Amino acid sequence: MNQRTTTGQRVSAPSEGTSDALRRVFDQLAGKRSALLSALSREETMLLTDYGIRVSGDRADLEDHVDLLSSAGVRASLRPETVAWLTDLDMRAHIASTNTTLLARASRERIDGCVLTAEVQTGGRGRRGRQWLSPFGKNLAVSLGFAIGRPLAEVGALSLVVGVAVRRALVGAGLSGVELKWPNDVLLDGRKLAGILIELVRATEPVEVVVGIGVNVGCAGAVGSRIDQPVADVAEQLDRPSRTALLADIVNYVVTACRDFDRRGFSAFRDEWQAAHRHQGQPVIVTQPAVGGAAGQTIAGTALGIAADGSLRVDTADGVREFNGGEVSVRE
Repeated sequence: MNQRTTTGQRVSAPSEGTSDALRRVFDQLAGKRSALLSALSREETMLLTDYGIRVSGDRADLEDHVDLLSSAGVRASLRPETVAWLTDLDMRAHIASTNTTLLARASRERIDGCVLTAEVQTGGRGRRGRQWLSPFGKNLAVSLGFAIGRPLAEVGALSLVVGVAVRRALVGAGLSGVELKWPNDVLLDGRKLAGILIELVRATEPVEVVVGIGVNVGCAGAVGSRIDQPVADVAEQLDRPSRTALLADIVNYVVTACRDFDRRGFSAFRDEWQAAHRHQGQPVIVTQPAVGGAAGQTIAGTALGIAADGSLRVDTADGVREFNGGEVSVRE
């Protein structure tokens, strides 16, 4: 469910598709310095504003109160269980996509215990190949590598497990009104706050996956007009939230949840997920994309919850059906 098998995938550079000059600007900004723009093209200079960077004349500066990530701060906040699991904490100024880069690494070596994050993604991806917008120093974009010692058929529920973990971290940080949307979204008062993308690296046990997580920390106003759904951010409820603290919390909770899933399976999370389910007991429409030569489908019904494998159970006119893929919306 909601996975892609990837083998032999490679990227040519940390921020594929981005010029060396633009990367140098990102590096300078990550060091809390102003950056000269003389080496950038007009198009690249205009692109900086899309990443939430202030441009004035031939210089670029970070906007006021940008909260850059601290490697030392993250490490100091990790739980002993997380420290024991961690093999590499890779924190970069810029990257094309944390998931794509970690997948490339997985083609060469084991990635269990790896954490990869960046201040800005220039090619962030969401589910079904959608773009995940990530302004400089405003969001969290992190990917983690896990080896899961459960059958592949059970790993389909992992996106729901990670959703529970991310919600725990956000509620623990002080947010209220945090809900889950099947299969991989975290909502704040019904608007998208975070997204999860699970990608399969190796199907043989232990199953190896990349867990990608994107959280809107302080950017809803900047990106809301550029995407096709209502968005929310952490800063709506928390005054100047620490991205470093939130990153450490999310890594801690996700590691704990994945280890628990490894030992106990999805049954340990099912009730908690359903209790936070945005559409539980509501009329919904499930839209399934076209596959091969078959046309897509739109099915109406009432959301009953989730099955033991993480599929969505819907009471339809033809009886109760279980879906392991598709889009869900409230029926008007």
